[in-house]
Amino acid sequence: MSTESADGLSVMFLSRERTICSNSPGGCAVQTKKGKLGTALLCMTEQQQNRDAAEQQSHDAAPIMSAENTHITQPEPIPRTLILSILATGIMAFIGILTETLMNVLFPILMGEFHISTSTVQWLTTGYLLVVSLVVPLSSYLKRKLPVKRIFLIAIVLCIVGCIVGACTLNFPMLMLARILQGGGTGIALPLMFNIILDQAPKSRIGQLMGVGSLVVATAPALGPTVGGLVGTYMPWRWIFVILLPFLLIALGLGLANIQQGSPTVDAHLNPLHVLLMAVGFVAFVFAIDEGGSAITAFSQGASGAGKTAVLAVVLLIVSVVALVVFAQLSRRSFSPLVRLGVLCSVPFRWHLLAYVLLQISMIGFSFVIPNSAQLGYGISALVSGVLVLPGALFGAMLAPVSGSLLDRQGPVKPISAALAVTLIGVLLFSVFVNGSSTAVELGIFYFVFMVGFSMAFANTMTSGLKQVDAQLKADGNALFSTFQQLAGAVSTTILSVLLASAQAGHGEPGTATYRAATVAGAHHGYIFLTIVVICACLCMVHAFRYMKREGALS
Repeated sequence: MSTESADGLSVMFLSRERTICSNSPGGCAVQTKKGKLGTALLCMTEQQQNRDAAEQQSHDAAPIMSAENTHITQPEPIPRTLILSILATGIMAFIGILTETLMNVLFPILMGEFHISTSTVQWLTTGYLLVVSLVVPLSSYLKRKLPVKRIFLIAIVLCIVGCIVGACTLNFPMLMLARILQGGGTGIALPLMFNIILDQAPKSRIGQLMGVGSLVVATAPALGPTVGGLVGTYMPWRWIFVILLPFLLIALGLGLANIQQGSPTVDAHLNPLHVLLMAVGFVAFVFAIDEGGSAITAFSQGASGAGKTAVLAVVLLIVSVVALVVFAQLSRRSFSPLVRLGVLCSVPFRWHLLAYVLLQISMIGFSFVIPNSAQLGYGISALVSGVLVLPGALFGAMLAPVSGSLLDRQGPVKPISAALAVTLIGVLLFSVFVNGSSTAVELGIFYFVFMVGFSMAFANTMTSGLKQVDAQLKADGNALFSTFQQLAGAVSTTILSVLLASAQAGHGEPGTATYRAATVAGAHHGYIFLTIVVICACLCMVHAFRYMKREGALS
């Protein structure tokens, strides 16, 4: 059949329907069931034309094609404005995460100044993480509704005001307000940095820039305890907020000058009931854990009112479960949900998410219990207790990009399994060998081992998990990972503070021999708990890999 005849028949059969044919030989996507003959003829014609053109081009211009292909494979340049935009949002995210672990080292100082207990002072971290976990799910809505620069301004103003309030703190509630404001700013800034990368980065550089963003997030917790130790040793703790202000002002200038709009805004709508239910669920859950810990402490002391506290904890837990269940049901029926929970239909994704949460619990738990037990249990200074975790955290942060490369080359099973094995060895070292006669060097070495494994497993768990969902649901999957990461940190801090406070109860004042021994014993209970958490994370990944193999996602 001639080309002219084929074209004529194609027009006849395709008068009502449209067909999209790819320009590559053999590629043709049919959108309708009618007009199949015309579609096939048209595709055959275009394929033949493509083959003829390809043969002519390969015959006449082979050297040119080779040169062009070589040019195409070269990495695309990264715009200067994009680099500075990432730097501006990265400074905010870095400072927010830095203060998260920095405050842990200052807890003993704050407890003495404000005359508060361990279970009270831990709310500086728990409350902060809770606010972040509530704000992060709003990132998708904010991105669709508001210009990027306006979102940036909201975040930076919250961070700056939080620092000013913190620097002027007169009492514990005022400091708590400062941490809440900073949590709101960090909850906006953290996903904003990654959204800017995903929207505006050249496709050939997205992985590289996402790695840079992850490195920022991983390095901040490493420096937090050390900076906190330096501040607690050489200057008043309020000065930390003063020192951070110039960096935030630099970020403000960079953001205003360089942040650009990557995608147009839409008339997005937010259901306030969804936000309220999520907030009630998260807050009630964290308070339930806190009240449960208080009940355990009261029971251990034989104090009156322990039963009422336990009942309150159960009621709060029920409220949390009911609120989150209703939130899930409304989200499933909503045209524009806060988070599309259909992402949880993937079984491997669910196991990855659970493992990710458990790993976060272990890391935040160690960042809380090591500095506090070092100061209150072993009599180590704030500076030394901060330096204890620095080598492991920094080295682990540097390993994060390396582990990502291993995942790209070998797949998820070997890199994640090996990393989890090292992580488990690290927590077992704490559980088995740390006691009242342990030294600061031992704590530092054991934490180094733990962080080497954790850093190589944590980011890869998220990367592997997001690969299990469809492209259109990746943003929702990322929101769930970020949300539960912060919530897990709040839960971990609460549980570890309960274990320490329960052991310290009834053993005198801080600084006494009995109080130190009780603190060491409470820390050991914490190490056992974190060991169980890591074992559960390993089992989650075993289940995830099993399902992935069953579904053909593993070679």
